[in-house]
Amino acid sequence: DLGIAHDGDADRLRAVTGAGEFLSGDVLLALFAREAVARSDVADPRVAVPVDTSLAVDDALGEAGATVTHTRVGDVFVAERATESDVVFGGEPSGAWIWPAETLCPDGPLAACRLAALAADRPLDERAADIETYPIRRANVETTEKAAVMSRVEERVLAEYDDVRTLDGVRADCGDAWFLVRASGTQPLVRITAEAREKTRAGEVFESAREIVADAEN
Repeated sequence: DLGIAHDGDADRLRAVTGAGEFLSGDVLLALFAREAVARSDVADPRVAVPVDTSLAVDDALGEAGATVTHTRVGDVFVAERATESDVVFGGEPSGAWIWPAETLCPDGPLAACRLAALAADRPLDERAADIETYPIRRANVETTEKAAVMSRVEERVLAEYDDVRTLDGVRADCGDAWFLVRASGTQPLVRITAEAREKTRAGEVFESAREIVADAEN
């Protein structure tokens, strides 16, 4: 048993278990990706995900013998990466799921069939329980000077952190935690996301990122 929901043009899918429990986008991504890896004959499979995807997906795929490859946020960028031969699945926690062997477009009905097959083999609540999730903190900061703020954020993060990527915004990986600061593409906002495997650590990293953004506004 399961429940599914699509958006207006049915290219996205979200779901609940047979008991009505909501499955987060990161959990769905981990479930779909692990199934795609298990069915693949690629020697070192990769899964394309946006740069703001949870550590839960990294961990679930590591256990399955696969790795993530990060893209910019947006299903078009995930689809572009999915054209590479060793990428067996691509997805966004917002509900876009791509099986490159079938299609490079997010396909809600195909995702529904895949999820139903998973549920028929084993209840979704049991599958979801196998995915360890971690605390994530998010905030939006209103600003009319996104470009200037992001430039100052990037300069400081590059100076203060060792493992930094500027693929889409600025992401700093801190071992057991990470934070991402990126400008909204459609609104006068800078978005902050932080995650860690432990709640207190997530709060610490989030506050560090928020302080960096606040200083960059001045």
